[in-house]
This record gives sequence, C-alpha cells and structure tokens, in this order.
Amino acid sequence: MTVDAKTELRRRTLSRRDLVTHDEAHAASLAVVERALALVRRFAPRAAETGEVVSVYWPIRSELNTRPLLEALAAAKIATVLPVMTAVKRPLTFRAFSPGDDLMKGPFGLSEPAETQPAFDPDIVFSPLAAFDRRGYRLGYGGGIYDATLSQLRAKNRIVAVGVAYACQETDAVPTEPHDQKLDFLLTELELIDFHG
Repeated sequence: MTVDAKTELRRRTLSRRDLVTHDEAHAASLAVVERALALVRRFAPRAAETGEVVSVYWPIRSELNTRPLLEALAAAKIATVLPVMTAVKRPLTFRAFSPGDDLMKGPFGLSEPAETQPAFDPDIVFSPLAAFDRRGYRLGYGGGIYDATLSQLRAKNRIVAVGVAYACQETDAVPTEPHDQKLDFLLTELELIDFHG
C-alpha cells in the first residue's frame, strides 16, 4: 500500500474518531479502566511491590482519554511513566509521572513530565493510534515513533504492547512494512482484543 493510501486511511479513521461526542468519550474513558487494570494485574501481578512500570500516554486532540486510567494506576500504587518525544522516527524516552505532577510543553508541543523526573523503561506500554486491524497492526500518526520504541524495548526485555482506541478506528487491514511492530492487545470501549489468541 502506498504512502498516499496510508495517509487516506489515517484521515478517514481520525475523522471518525473526531465525531465521538463528549458523553461517549467520557463513558469510553471509564470503560477501559477495568480492562486495562486487569491486564496490568495479569502481566505485573505484584507491580506495587516489585516495581514494574506502566507507560500511559497523555491524551491529545480526540484520543481516548487515559487520565482515569492514570488515576486508577496511581491509586493501586503502580509506577507510571509518560512518553517523551525526542525526534521523529526515534524511540521515545519515558519519565516518571503521578497525577497532580506538573507537565511541561515538550519541543513537539506534547505535555510531558519535567526533565528532572527520572527515566524508566516500561514493562507495559499503552499506546495511542490512528487505526488498527484484527491482526495486531496499528497505524500511527506517521512518525514511526512507536515502532522504533517497541523495537528498542523488545530488544532489551519482554514488554506488553497495548493499543488504545475507539472501536470506530478499526479497519480491515492496516498497511504494513517490515519495521512495523505488532501489538499484543488492543483495548477499546467495547472489548479487549488478544492478538495471541
């Protein structure tokens, strides 16, 4: 599939996402929390004691709101980090975050923890996306950042990659390239999809 086809797919799925109403968005943000926590408990059952780290994105534009999940993880005493963008097609770094911490605008306009916050590699990564399919592939925003990040993290350790999206962002087949990293799970307001099943 050409770059133009990817661009068109991204445009279509993001346009659908933009149509989610405020009430639907609020309900979806709450609906994903329990399934997300169940995944964390499954893959890091003693995270509060053993220090496994969970990365959750800070939502922008019409992304599914993960702030209730960040609050639930903090209440469960599970260490969380937010991604920090350094450059296009370069892996993210991850800095410690707790609800209530001040965020700063990073060089790419994203809300990020301060540079003084310690950096950690996450064990579980919840990532945003533009589109997904039932094979476990995600279409991002075109920068290749999460593919580079997952590749780097997987080279060092076993991680669990979880896409987070509205059900309306599903497509029949995401166009893939050799460098694309598959997700382990996909979480929507309606279901948890296990790509190992």
